[in-house]
This record gives sequence, structure tokens and C-alpha cells, in this order.
Amino acid sequence: MVQVAPWESENLKGDSEKGTIEFAGDFLDQTLRQLVAVRINAATVCKAEALIRTCEHCNEEGTEFPFAAILDRVTGSDPKVTDYVLEQPAKCPNCKCDILEKTLIEPAQVEDQ
Repeated sequence: MVQVAPWESENLKGDSEKGTIEFAGDFLDQTLRQLVAVRINAATVCKAEALIRTCEHCNEEGTEFPFAAILDRVTGSDPKVTDYVLEQPAKCPNCKCDILEKTLIEPAQVEDQ
């Protein structure tokens, strides 16, 4: 999620229907950047949970990918410009702890079909 100080708001152009925020002017290295906020519903969270083996709470050594990487794969979104808003947290299948977008996870092995 992007937060901007009130005095910087004149550099923003927002489009709430598309869920995008564009930054213009001197903000962010003088380039035009776009962030897309994607709302993740409970059904999509369940699909993403199936791709998790462990989380940083129960496996500190083996987790190196943020849960957002799994969400990128499930939604087909561009990780460079996408930020996620979860309807509900995912649950680790190992320890049942909440998993949010930035929580580090170990992905499950994808079996050949």
C-alpha cells in the first residue's frame, strides 16, 4: 500500500475504479510509475495456500520467497507494479500461522501432472 504525505498529493493522479495510482513529477526518480492494487478474495487465498509448504514462523531457515510471489503466480499479475490486499490472511499448512503478502514462505513442490 502506498502512503503519501499531504504536501506531496499534488503530484498524484488517482483512478479508484481501476485501483491504480500514478506518480508524476519529481516523485520516484522523475519517472512515471504505476501501482496496481489487486484485491484477493477468499477463494484465491485458498488456491495460493495450496502452494505453500512452510512459513517463516515455523521454518526460519528454509523460507526465502514472500507470499506475494505466490499471489503473482496465481493471479498472473506483474510483480513489479502489483500490491495485494487480502480479504483474509492465508494460513500456513504446517503451523497454521497467518500469512500476509510480505510473509516469507517455502513453496510446496509442484508435482508433474
